[in-house]
Formats: sequence, C-alpha cells, structure tokens
Amino acid sequence: MLGANFPTVRGRNPGVVSKLHVSRVVIASVLLFGGGEASWSQEKIGGAETVINSLQGNSPTGKQAPVAQGDNVFLGETLSTGRDSKADLVFNDNSNVTVGPDSTLKLEKFVYSGAKQPGTVSFSITNGTLRFINGDANKRAYTIWTPTAAIGARGGSLRLKATAAETQIINEEGTAIVCLRKGNENVSVEEMRRPCGGREEDQASFTGGKSRSCPCTALLLPSAQATITANEIAVAAAPLNAISEPFIGAPKDVRLLAADLPTHKEAPPPFLPPAPAAGGFGFDPWPLGAVAVGAGTIAVIAAFSSSNESTPFFFPVSPQ
Repeated sequence: MLGANFPTVRGRNPGVVSKLHVSRVVIASVLLFGGGEASWSQEKIGGAETVINSLQGNSPTGKQAPVAQGDNVFLGETLSTGRDSKADLVFNDNSNVTVGPDSTLKLEKFVYSGAKQPGTVSFSITNGTLRFINGDANKRAYTIWTPTAAIGARGGSLRLKATAAETQIINEEGTAIVCLRKGNENVSVEEMRRPCGGREEDQASFTGGKSRSCPCTALLLPSAQATITANEIAVAAAPLNAISEPFIGAPKDVRLLAADLPTHKEAPPPFLPPAPAAGGFGFDPWPLGAVAVGAGTIAVIAAFSSSNESTPFFFPVSPQ
C-alpha cells in the first residue's frame, strides 16, 4: 500500500504512463521499488521533518509536487511555503533549516563526506525567512546566499530575513560571517573572505562601497544583527523578537545580557579566614593582625610625642 507521504509519488509522470498504457500492476511495482524517483532527481539530500499547511517542491526540470511531512527533498530542488505555512527540513549532514511563511529556498549544492570532513553545503533564499542550524560537516562547508549577501554559519545557528533589496541576519550561537554579494554570483564565503586576512571582526560596517577589499564582517556575539544592502553592511544589537517567523514552537531568546559581555568582570569573593585543619587546632590570623595594627599605632603615637614634647597630641574629632 502506498501512503500519501511516499516520496516517489512526487516523481510520477501520469502523462507518460497513460501514453504507454502501462498496467496498474507495473505502475505499483515501479513505485514500490523506487523507479519513479529517477524522474524527479538522482540525489536525495534530506527530508521534511515538519510541514505546517503547505510546502511546494519544484524540480530543476520544472516539475512540481507538494511536499508532505516525511517526504524526501532533492538536490537542485526549489521549495516554497505558502501563506501561514512553515517547514522544518533536516539534511543528511544533520543540518537543520526552518523556512518561514511565503519563503522560497533552493537547495544549491550538497557534498558531504562525513562528520568534520570538508564539504560543500549551500542554499539560496530569494525571499522570506529562514533559521539555520549547522550540521556536523566541517564548519567551513556552509554558505547561504540571499540577493544581497553570502552568509557562513560557523558552528552555531542564525536566522535571517531576505528581500530583493535587503537581508537581515541575527546571530544566535557561534559565529556568522557576513559578506556583500555581487550580483547573482554563487561564491562561497570562504572565497569571499580571503582578502580580509582573518580580520573580519575589525570591520564594524561598510558604507557606500568602502572597504570592499574586505567585503565581509563577523558577528561574534549572540543577538548581533547585520543589515546588508547592495553596498552596505551595518551591525547593531537585534531588537527583541526580531525575525521570529522561522520558528516552529517557541522562539529562542538570544538577547545579549550584561553578564554575556566579554568585558564584564565578576566582583571578587569576600576574603574568609581558612577553616581549621581536620583533627587539629585552627589558626585564625585575625587576632594576631589586630594586635599588630594596635602595636603599630602605639609606636607612631610615641614617636610623634617624643619629638614634640611641648605640644600635646590630639586625635582629630569631627564637629557634632
């Protein structure tokens, strides 16, 4: 029996079947053993973990089919959510992409050879919202393209909102490398950041095309937000509940607290005398210290009095 979520249903071509007059038994056999999958794509790279309302898949050849919860997704496929719709996708490298309403995501490249191994995992989002969580490939493998930016998530998570003219990115965990994208070039973040010499964190913003020799900046702290247009990257702290649409379930609060700042220093703990040794008499330095301070005070008073025998010594007294 074939369920509604059987992934090869998305690869069927009813027109071809009707023209060849293939029997129902042959059709069932082809679907059961995966023959229909070849007409959709040759490489499955993940699946739809959760689908809320509607998710549409479009193959590189132009074929369209709805994607249901439990269906596979394929290399080169373009996925689109409807209004009030969301989808959570998990890929073979254990990376996770949550797509918000009215969003379009294309699965561009996927080369994965194992945990912590070099590879290439890249997506492009032309409009809408997205939340991305790194998988277990080498952290330099990941690139997300928008119309104005190329983003690398380096061992953490981020969320973004893309339009044709602007991209907003919020860092949640780890480090996000953000670069200005030239036109529709699909260049990886690692290639774009080579002129920076590892100094992306020194670049706070890019205005009017300046500092294009290093077209990237780094978001190092949780809740850091970058806004990228065609010629500018501006960095600021993200407001509360910014870009909340991609979440399925409760949004994550990534507001930066004072205790999270690297310059914050905790007050030193109060000094306490050492505890008595087990089975013996404890040594308490406080009485001995008090005696030493008192003896020093008496010695100062005596020295002052002997050098000024005709002048009595008085302690200053505050007026009442």
